[in-house]
Amino acid sequence: MIVAEFDSALSSRGLGRAVLIRVTGVQIPVAPLASKIMKLISVCFAVLLLVFASTSISSVFGTDDYQFPKATAGQINEAVEKLSHVRILPPNPLNFFISVKENITRFFNASAAKRAEFDLTLSGKRLKEAYLLTEKNDVKNASKALFKYSRRLEKLREQMEKAKIQNQVVVELSEKIADDMAMHERFLYVISQKSESYQNSYNFAGNFQKAENEFMETVLAIDNVKPGLKDRFPYLWD
Repeated sequence: MIVAEFDSALSSRGLGRAVLIRVTGVQIPVAPLASKIMKLISVCFAVLLLVFASTSISSVFGTDDYQFPKATAGQINEAVEKLSHVRILPPNPLNFFISVKENITRFFNASAAKRAEFDLTLSGKRLKEAYLLTEKNDVKNASKALFKYSRRLEKLREQMEKAKIQNQVVVELSEKIADDMAMHERFLYVISQKSESYQNSYNFAGNFQKAENEFMETVLAIDNVKPGLKDRFPYLWD
């Protein structure tokens, strides 16, 4: 009865016959013009959802990943030799004791510059672990190693900032970081070649992208100390 009266009222005002739609289970009378507007809004909302979804997929699977320079087998072997030796890989239980030893050693490095240098060493170890684990197709632990690599680079930059505030000389350290990062990029290249096949298992794609971003941020940090160092990594700015 109420709907009929409402329909008559709309007709008497020249709005045409009312159309009924359901919103949260309640019938609401809507004029034809209002119905068209709601359809237009629905279409726009659907388009926005599609754009958001494509952007999210892009960020997860790394379509904007940096194109690391192709590394030859010889260059990879050189990086394996130059960066700190990895004796035991996760998930070996003994790896826990190695982590404890690393934390204790870092604690007793009094100066921020020394801690930054130690963080550089540990970052190389974590990335080498990620590389060796991907070679074994151990996606789960390789993803964890990439996450730890990113966190170690963050700590490295924090200690570099502290060292600068304390007027510690970090120019030579920045040059050493640049040398090591040149080795890191070789591992990152190899890992990037395998990451596409992992379908983001164990958040591998997300952790790899974070590793890329932290790599770039670290290059920017050392360039602030000694301008020109970032020019050794031109692909980051293409």
